[in-house]
Amino acid sequence: MQRPELSLILNQVENAHAYGRRETLNTPKEPKARHRQKPPDGRSVSTVDLKRSPLRWAGSKQKLLPLLREHVPENYKRYVEPFCGSLALFVAIKPKSALVGDLNEELINFYKMVRWRPRHVHRLTMSLTENGADYYNIRQLDPSSLAADLRAARFLYLNRHCFNGVYRTNRRGFFNVPRGKHVGSLPDSEELIAFSKLIRNAEIKAGDFAELLTQVRADDFVYLDPPYAGRGVRDRGEYGPSSFRADDIDRLYDAVTQASDKGAKILLSYADLPIIRSRFSSWDITTIEVARNVSGFAKDRGTARELLLKNYD
Repeated sequence: MQRPELSLILNQVENAHAYGRRETLNTPKEPKARHRQKPPDGRSVSTVDLKRSPLRWAGSKQKLLPLLREHVPENYKRYVEPFCGSLALFVAIKPKSALVGDLNEELINFYKMVRWRPRHVHRLTMSLTENGADYYNIRQLDPSSLAADLRAARFLYLNRHCFNGVYRTNRRGFFNVPRGKHVGSLPDSEELIAFSKLIRNAEIKAGDFAELLTQVRADDFVYLDPPYAGRGVRDRGEYGPSSFRADDIDRLYDAVTQASDKGAKILLSYADLPIIRSRFSSWDITTIEVARNVSGFAKDRGTARELLLKNYD
């Protein structure tokens, strides 16, 4: 049974949008989008104008996009990203066809719902108040008890108001990041609509990176940006339970090698570690210096060396 104040928040959202149906991930095929009117201020964001993901994401490659774009191959048929996170590179290059995935089911549910009903998700999210008490009440909600649209609204709300855009869970898998002191505003409805249009040609899947990589084809462009396991840094639960660990590096190498053998063009971001240099010694390797602030703690901030590894010229 949920606590009374939590039920009150849910009632607040549902009463404000009683017309909206409570959907699940087993929703039927999305109907064709209706013609929409421009907002009162006349502003409309096109997919071409969209510059960034609606999500804040610790470890995002947003600041490295100019460099990453230099390494994107000129010719490819489909974009593939098994650790999709905030989809920063996807938004930057705007592929016509894509296959993206992540182990984080809350993230994938958010993308599916925004792709289908961006205005509805925006209205639900805007109905949630921004004070500190409500943040922690909403955080305590069990997302598995919510319909897919409310799960998506809760995810966006917490993402935009949590500390430093960190996604972290406790051992039971529940999101436990505190509220941030300096957070940005929610993306407006036009931004979500533009993002929705951008991802409509993307196949979105929840699951392990290795499984998604088995679906890679010749002439795909694959970008991988897994959590940088193996650095000897304490795991605080960033990226959720069962996220990428040091033991997965060999699985990553095997899966990526098989995809490469199929003719895919692959670009991998990773920390500058001896095991990575050893495994991918035959690939083209570029070393870069980047600012790191994934954990959100001041003592962990600074610069670090990373690698860009690719199997093509």
